[in-house]
Amino acid sequence: MKRGSKKRQRFACVSSPNASVILSTEITMKKHELKQAIGQATDKLLEMAGTSAKDGFDENVYKALEAEILSMKEQADRMDSAEKVAAALASPIEGSERPTPRAPKSAYRLYSSLKNFKDRQIGGVEIKAEDQAYTVGMWFRAAIFGNESAKVWCRENGVPIAKAQGEGVDSAGGFLVPEELLANIIVLREQYGVFRRSAFTVPMGRDLVNWPRRIGGLTSYFTGESQAITESQAAWDNIALSAKKLGILVRMSTEIEEDAVISIADWLTGEMAYEFARKEDDCGFNGDGTGTYGGIRGTLTLAIDGNHNSSKYAAASPHNLISEIDMTDLVGLMGTLPYYAKPSAKWYMSNPVFLSLLGRLAATAGGNRMDVLTGQIAEQFLGYPVVISQLMPLSTGTTDYNAKGILHFGDLRLSSALGERRQITMRRSDERWFENDQIGLLATERFDINNHDMGDAIAGKAGPIVTLVGTT
Repeated sequence: MKRGSKKRQRFACVSSPNASVILSTEITMKKHELKQAIGQATDKLLEMAGTSAKDGFDENVYKALEAEILSMKEQADRMDSAEKVAAALASPIEGSERPTPRAPKSAYRLYSSLKNFKDRQIGGVEIKAEDQAYTVGMWFRAAIFGNESAKVWCRENGVPIAKAQGEGVDSAGGFLVPEELLANIIVLREQYGVFRRSAFTVPMGRDLVNWPRRIGGLTSYFTGESQAITESQAAWDNIALSAKKLGILVRMSTEIEEDAVISIADWLTGEMAYEFARKEDDCGFNGDGTGTYGGIRGTLTLAIDGNHNSSKYAAASPHNLISEIDMTDLVGLMGTLPYYAKPSAKWYMSNPVFLSLLGRLAATAGGNRMDVLTGQIAEQFLGYPVVISQLMPLSTGTTDYNAKGILHFGDLRLSSALGERRQITMRRSDERWFENDQIGLLATERFDINNHDMGDAIAGKAGPIVTLVGTT
């Protein structure tokens, strides 16, 4: 079959074209639902186990629930086997080895270069950015706009149009985005977002996850002959993560022509990735625990709440302006950080603070040559990388930072966890802008952030991220 043929298909199956792809997708979706049910049933079983007969414990109900969980686990095991069979049924046919379908030649006539899709290497094969963008655009027309020709194209090229779990019918539910869109959003979101890139990422199999954290190790003791050795145990607690839904709503025209799908896909990918990353950073750094931030408390908020004073370093008085902060303040902040957090430590600050503070100190340091002063300022200071986030404090000049956080130093991976419940889904609304012949497009993700180790109120027990605050 020729590579340019519209009938070219991604996989050849024993029974019918694309059957194994569809089968594998259906199995994966059902298995995900089953795992959620197992998690919920297990939680209920644990709750019942701690109930006394006086409080209504029923042995028969308990055993029935236990049997139901075992039955669901057996079903999940069968689905794992079925998924392997479905995958084995699919075999590439000549000209279809590429995991992403090839865009038609007409689609390569772009009005401008792609900004948010990049060529990728998968299994030694180069996947063109234009092909990825075209696949996303055609999926967009098929899943969101219901275009029949786009649905046929997706079906013939093995691009799944799959419903998100537990979302209900099409009018109320969402679609799982294709791999070509998700992969590029992941890359861009990490590129734009400091928190997702720097914090420890925890996969969430259900809405509430307790992730173990070591808070104390074993203790050694001297002992004499024939004396019992004192026992010690490692201490652990849990980091609680509760998934929150974050959404982006945008209006669009009801018609997208085929020759515009690449541009639309490129724009949509960049906008979604940037906004999700921006909001995650805003919650991670500035969250005040209110609904605006999904109940998340940020590092800058925690640093000055009075319960984490050991990780707060006050600049010398009167250093409450950016122009007054000096090298002594920064070195003092570095000295506050525990030694275990220094190997991967970084500076975290906004670009204005970087230039007006670190840039000023570097430019006025002794021994500078003209070629150094006219060159670009490296995003590194005193041997540690500088990470720029425009969600950190931006104001310079006469802004008063008395008792307020200015910048961080340390290892965000050790202090903070970002839980990811599920990846991005999308759905449409026909009602909101009906009179304008436009639709609403809603993209959602579910995540949580827990800045779990910001130090104690007791001096000398700083956490792995420390904060410089101004002093009048």
